[in-house]
Amino acid sequence: MSRKSTESLAWDLRDEGFEALPYHAGLDRETRRKNQELFLNDDAKIIVATIAFGMGIDKSNVRFVVHMDLPKNVESYYQETGRAGRDGLESDALLFFSWGDVGKLKGFVELENNHEQSEIMLNKLDQMGEFGDLKTCRRRFLLNYFSEDLTQDCGSCDNCNTDFEKIDGTIIAQKALSAVVRTEQTFGISYLIDFLRGSKSKKIRDEHKNLRTYGVGADISKNDWFAYFKDLIAQGFLAQTGGQFPTIVLTEKSGEVLRGNVSVELFKIVAEKEKESSLVSKVSLPYIGDLFEGLKTVRTIFAKEESVPPYVVFSDATLVEFATYLPHDERGMKKISGVGDIKWNKYGADFLNSIRAYCKKNDLESRIELKAAKRKARTKRNNRGEDTYAISLRLFKEGNSISQVADERKLKQGTIENHLIRFIPSGEIQVEDIVETEKIEAIRQAIFELDPEKGLAPIKELLGEDYSYGEIRAVAAEIS
Repeated sequence: MSRKSTESLAWDLRDEGFEALPYHAGLDRETRRKNQELFLNDDAKIIVATIAFGMGIDKSNVRFVVHMDLPKNVESYYQETGRAGRDGLESDALLFFSWGDVGKLKGFVELENNHEQSEIMLNKLDQMGEFGDLKTCRRRFLLNYFSEDLTQDCGSCDNCNTDFEKIDGTIIAQKALSAVVRTEQTFGISYLIDFLRGSKSKKIRDEHKNLRTYGVGADISKNDWFAYFKDLIAQGFLAQTGGQFPTIVLTEKSGEVLRGNVSVELFKIVAEKEKESSLVSKVSLPYIGDLFEGLKTVRTIFAKEESVPPYVVFSDATLVEFATYLPHDERGMKKISGVGDIKWNKYGADFLNSIRAYCKKNDLESRIELKAAKRKARTKRNNRGEDTYAISLRLFKEGNSISQVADERKLKQGTIENHLIRFIPSGEIQVEDIVETEKIEAIRQAIFELDPEKGLAPIKELLGEDYSYGEIRAVAAEIS
């Protein structure tokens, strides 16, 4: 919520080795622009920001949204967590919650000289607190809040992945209700807990220290007492008034508990299930993590060459499918979601080479036959029956330079280079046709010195600005 805590957390994360940057309205315009651009281009993995960040950010591959501070209402929380997973892949939302945050925020949401609106805002804040303290399916709560029904639990939230055991909490309930009665229903949860635990704090009134109920709950921790109170409220055995300073009061159900006519069950958390690690719910096979990271490196190279965010090249969803189904040829590549003719022509060969090299090194076969077929357009061919690669090859063989072929076909020069590089292994194109002879040996030495499977960027850095990625790819194609 505050600019100061935004910067403080960003620098703490950086001190721990994470690529984090701050973003808030107090930063100068150029810094905000730069930090936003670094985040969009995946050069900064984490943005620590005030809530205004991201409303207009078209970044599909945000995997993780963390709320360090509590949103003021459910609407804001739902909107803010919705910035994650816009590409349809599984993403995580983490909310750090404490009822103390609710109390702290009440002073911020109240509007001066507008009691009616203040009550609305305070009620919304209490609903946000109810969500934070929930022990049932969170998605059902959210959809119900927006007047939609979910027929069964989502199976993904922390509550759905936690086993809750009920205990006989009748005596605990009687102690809590008795404390409310003895203090005349005029105090909040914190005071009642301190009273039950026999706190020596000066805030406990002297007359209350002489009551029989004072200290009867000393064997229960403060946190557990708080959970029990919220559970009793949720079950209707107690109620909490509204406003900035809510108090705990009895309900119609309280009397029967105090008289011992009704038993009470309370939640006890036993253990949290280990959640399966999965980036994507759409694929049934586990994707290979280190291959996925290697493909991200290839993607970054293209993105920097074209000055676009990495997801414009291929989305995370596409890379996950690459690392899951391991396509070994053009046919297999085009079965992957997000790989059409244009993307294949521009980037396909490099990603395919990386996948093949990884599989060869680790003795892996393609699993593309397990991929359900996708609807795709047929590869366009001209009236000679040539596909796009053959067209570029023919024009080049006719004596046109690479730049001339690019101009005629209205494609980028790098795209034409990639087309021609495909024909080096077959001998239809010689590496000398693309790379100046005096450069070839230097590139070969650099490739032998640095493993191209780890990306071309280190090779490019070693060789310097006089060498292009296209030239490096051409020599690598000859060697392989």
